[in-house]
Formats: sequence, C-alpha cells, structure tokens
Amino acid sequence: MDDRIPVRFAAPRPGGPPPGAALVVDETALAPRGNPLVERLAPERPAHGATCPCCRSRASLAAALHALFLRRATGATPWFDRVEVRSTRADASALDDPLVAARFRLEDG
Repeated sequence: MDDRIPVRFAAPRPGGPPPGAALVVDETALAPRGNPLVERLAPERPAHGATCPCCRSRASLAAALHALFLRRATGATPWFDRVEVRSTRADASALDDPLVAARFRLEDG
C-alpha cells in the first residue's frame, strides 16, 4: 500500500478545491483567496547557471506541495487526501524532488 498523497494534474479552470482535496494553481488563477486548501505557484525565478544541489532553487510546484504538506501536518489546514494541480506550467517532474517524492505520488489512471 502506498500511503503517499496522490497528485492529479487537470486543466486550469476557475473554482475551489474538490471535496477532500487541496488545490495548486497558477498565481493569477481564478481560485478562492485565503482558502488554506489552495496553494498558488510562485513565479519562476531564472536559474543562475550551473548550481550544486544544495543551492539550486526548487521547482515552484515542489515548493507548493511542500507548503501544503506542512500545513496539513501542523493542523493549519483541513485534512486532505489528494491534491489537484491546475496549471499550464507545472508538470510531474516536480515529483522527482526527494522531499516531495517521499510524501506525494502521481495519481494512478
């Protein structure tokens, strides 16, 4: 049994998170502001050349998923069983981040 939180990618559309889910959206998306189950992607920062792993910036989706997990773990947000990502610029490669991969997985199907 895989206890990691499933992440599903969906087309951008307005509205809040589905029942039982957290939502990750672009910073300009039409989604409820102030909802603890909604995390907005930070604007991408340009890379500064070759970097070692310790000072390379994290993908904005990896940072958003990490923030959601911390809020869930500390009780700062209602419990969620899955995450829906509605973004045109986020992709599953963020799930390769070691901290994210330990807590989240790509949803089957």
